[in-house]
Amino acid sequence: MPKIRERVQRESWRSKSAWGCVFMAIGLLALQTVRVHAFPDERVLRQSQRQYWAQVPISTSRGDIRDRNDVPLAISVPSVSFFIDPMFWQPASADVFAPYFGTPVAQKFSRRLPGRFHWVSRKVQMDSAQPLIEKDIPGLFTITESERKYPHGELASHVIGFCDIDGSGLSGVEREWNNILFSPPQTRLFVRDAKGNLLDLIGSNAGTLQVGAGSIKLTLDSKVQQIVEWRLREGAVAVQCKWGAGVCVDPRTGEIIARASYPWMDLNDRSSFGNAEALRNNAISRVYEPGSTFKPIILGIAKETGLAPQNERFSCNGRLAIAGGMIRDVSSHGVLDQEGLLIKSCNTGMATIGNRLNPHQTYGMLRQFGFGVKSDIEIAGEEEGLLRYPGEWLGLVKANIAIGQGLAVTPLQLAMGISAIANGGELLKPYIIAEVKNATGKVIHEGKKRIRNAVLNQATCAWIRDALAKTVNIGSGKVARVEGVDLAGKTGTAQIAMGGGYTKGRYVSSFIGFWPHDDPKYVLLIVLGEPSGKRYYGGEIAAPIFKAVVEDMSRMSMLASLN
Repeated sequence: MPKIRERVQRESWRSKSAWGCVFMAIGLLALQTVRVHAFPDERVLRQSQRQYWAQVPISTSRGDIRDRNDVPLAISVPSVSFFIDPMFWQPASADVFAPYFGTPVAQKFSRRLPGRFHWVSRKVQMDSAQPLIEKDIPGLFTITESERKYPHGELASHVIGFCDIDGSGLSGVEREWNNILFSPPQTRLFVRDAKGNLLDLIGSNAGTLQVGAGSIKLTLDSKVQQIVEWRLREGAVAVQCKWGAGVCVDPRTGEIIARASYPWMDLNDRSSFGNAEALRNNAISRVYEPGSTFKPIILGIAKETGLAPQNERFSCNGRLAIAGGMIRDVSSHGVLDQEGLLIKSCNTGMATIGNRLNPHQTYGMLRQFGFGVKSDIEIAGEEEGLLRYPGEWLGLVKANIAIGQGLAVTPLQLAMGISAIANGGELLKPYIIAEVKNATGKVIHEGKKRIRNAVLNQATCAWIRDALAKTVNIGSGKVARVEGVDLAGKTGTAQIAMGGGYTKGRYVSSFIGFWPHDDPKYVLLIVLGEPSGKRYYGGEIAAPIFKAVVEDMSRMSMLASLN
C-alpha cells in the first residue's frame, strides 16, 4: 500500500509540472505578443509604414438617360483620377501639374503634406490624362473611375439635370430618379511595397445599398428639343430678354415632347452653373401673368356656364370703366362677336364677360384646369402658381382675370390648360418619363395617359379651336401663320406686377398654339420674359419663334417621311 500511494504521488507531481510548463509558455507568448504590438521595434515600424494600405471609394457607372428614340442624353464613361502618396512624392515635381490642372494645384503639391493619400484631380478624360501618365512620376498614382457625360452638352439641361463628383444626382431627372440611376461606389484597397509600387487592388461594393444602374427613357424627342432650344435662344437674344421658356406637348397623351428654359447651362462645363438664372427651370419654376393667352380658357368657362350667349355682340371703343378702374385696349375694335374677342384679342369685351363670373364657380373650374395646383410632373422644383381665393375677387379682379392678369401660372400649366381645349376637354397629367428599367432590364415604370379632370364639353372646345384658327389666319396671330400647316393660336402680352401695381416697361410676351387645329397633335408655348427695347408684344416677338419652330418641325417630318 505505501508503495502504491508513493507511485500515485509521483505521477500527480509529474502531471502538475507538465501543465505548469504549458501555462508558462502561453504566458511568455502573450507577453511577447503585447510587447511586439504595443512597443514595436523602430525598424519594423518603419517598414510597416512603407507597406501602406488605404480604402478609397471609387464612383462606378451610372444608368443611361435616353430620349424617346433611344438617343443617349446622359451616359457614364471611363476617366482617370490622379492622387499622390507624400511618402514617395517629391515636391520639386509639382510644376508638372500646372499645364494640366492649373497653378493653384501645382502650388499645393510643391510642399510636404501630411498623411499618405491626397487627390490631385478627379475624373480627367482619358486622352487628356495619358501624357501625364506616361511621365511616370514617382509618388503620383492613378485610378480608373466612371465619369458622367452628356453627349449633347446644353440640350435639355434643365430636364436631365446633373450629378456631383461622386455620381449622385443633384437636379432634374438625375436627382428625381437617383435611386434607379445611381450605382453604389466601389471601395478599393491600395497596398504598396517599400518602393511605392502598387501591389494589390481589391474591389468591393460599399455598404449594403440595393440600388443601381437602371435606365430611364424620356418622352422628349431630342430633335424637337434641339429645334425649340435653337429658336428660343435666337429669339431671346434678338430682343435681349432676361428669360424664356418653351413647352411642346402631345395633347392626346400628356407627353412632353420638348421643354426648354433659357438661359441654360452646359452640363459638361461646371463653370456654367455659376449663373443663377441658368440653373432655374423656367418651364416649371417660373410664374408669370399669362395675359391674352388665358382668354380662350375664360371664354370656354363662360360659355360652359351660360354667361356668354352665342349671339352676343360687344362694342369696343378702346376702354371700359369697371368698379372704379379702367380696362384698356391698344385700339378701338368696334362691334365684335364672341369669335372677334379672340381674333382681335379684345380686352374690354373679355372684361365685360369676366365681370359676370361667379367667383366661387370660376375659381373651382380654374382649379379643375390645373391652375393654382401642381401638376406633379416627375421632376422637382415645380411651382403651383397663384390663384386668389374667391373672397378676394373684388373690384377689378374678375375683369383682370378674364384678360389674364391678377393670377400667375407656370408655362407648363398654361400648355396643359390649352391642351385640354385641343383634345376636346380633358385635362391630362403631363409626364416626361416614358419608361424606367431596373439593373436587370425589367421595366418597372411606364408613363401613360392619365386624365386629371374633364373641364369642357367637346362642342365648346371645337368652337374655341375654330376661333383660334381664325386668330392665326386673319387676326392678331397672323405672324405665326405657316404655309401648308393648319394652325390655331393666341398671342399674349402682360405687364409685370410689382409692389401692388404694374411696372411700366416690363412685360412677358408669349404665343401658344396647336396644329392641326381640328385634331391637334402638338401644342407649343413660347414665353419671353422682360424683353428690352421697343418691341414687346407677343405677336411681334414670340409668334415668330413659334412659326420658326413649326416650320422646322414640318421640314423634319417631311424629310423623315421620304426616308
